[in-house]
Amino acid sequence: MSLSPIEKAASGALASVIANTLVYPLDLSKTLIQTQVVPKSTPIDKSSSIDSVYQQSNDPKGEKKYKHTLDVLKRIYAKKGILGWYHGLFSSILGTAAQNFSYFYWYTIVKRVYANMHKKIPHHKASTFTELFLGALAAAISQMFTMPIGVITTQQQTDKDHNNLFQLAQQVYKKDGVTGFWRGLRVSLVLCINPSITYGSYERLRTLFYGEKQYLSPIESFSLGVVAKSLATVVTQPLIVSKAMLQKKDSDDPDHVRFDGFTHALEHLWSTERFKGLYKGIAPQLVKGVFVQGLLFMFKDQLDLFFMFLLQLLKAKKK
Repeated sequence: MSLSPIEKAASGALASVIANTLVYPLDLSKTLIQTQVVPKSTPIDKSSSIDSVYQQSNDPKGEKKYKHTLDVLKRIYAKKGILGWYHGLFSSILGTAAQNFSYFYWYTIVKRVYANMHKKIPHHKASTFTELFLGALAAAISQMFTMPIGVITTQQQTDKDHNNLFQLAQQVYKKDGVTGFWRGLRVSLVLCINPSITYGSYERLRTLFYGEKQYLSPIESFSLGVVAKSLATVVTQPLIVSKAMLQKKDSDDPDHVRFDGFTHALEHLWSTERFKGLYKGIAPQLVKGVFVQGLLFMFKDQLDLFFMFLLQLLKAKKK
């Protein structure tokens, strides 16, 4: 017995909500770090650390830029307490649920279409490249539907005025029109290789270590998810940073730069901060990403089993 695309999508969405809620403060801190912009006028002194560069670039209130994850969490706690660590949680969870529901739905559809196309070939298995392509295709289709939620989520996480979702949506529309809700679409489509690498690697590692075993234990799923997400994050981190910078809420900060596209953001990062700019926020990104992905895979397999158990109960009652 197998789950339908809708049931698979619901399982994936619920698992992602649980996982992302558990590590949300890391998600908030990595967004704040990644959207910091060092002005181009700031000279790069090779003998100084990146911290000293940020200390030269303060906001209008004289506050230093965030240095690292712990610095973000300490300063938020000092101003707003524990609740400050969960600023923007609702929109993030809404976006996470929608994105994962959409991704798992289309991923299941795409894989079933591919399987049906090759069902006449006995014991046919997709190559690694094909697995990556199918994952990227599913992610690209999903992005077209869920991009506006991602834009609003990043806007809320970087909004110092604490506007609600409706107000932020109005501001995006007023500033850029309907296309503003798809700001960063090009880099998002390129970033489709991230879930592609994650799920492609996961499936390959799963086959390599566990063969045809249909359902893994929570520890097995978590371990494979951590390895797969780590690989994907290291490869795509510069694109992740540029996407966050594109979707950051506009402000009156004199250091604020409005980027024309992700190549403009990457060029700015390289000219101002070099590799440290391209990979800033990598620590919380990795910790948040690998734990979320590990937990997601761990919960998803268990939720799949739970859904199948419920379906069997329903069928038994009908009889």
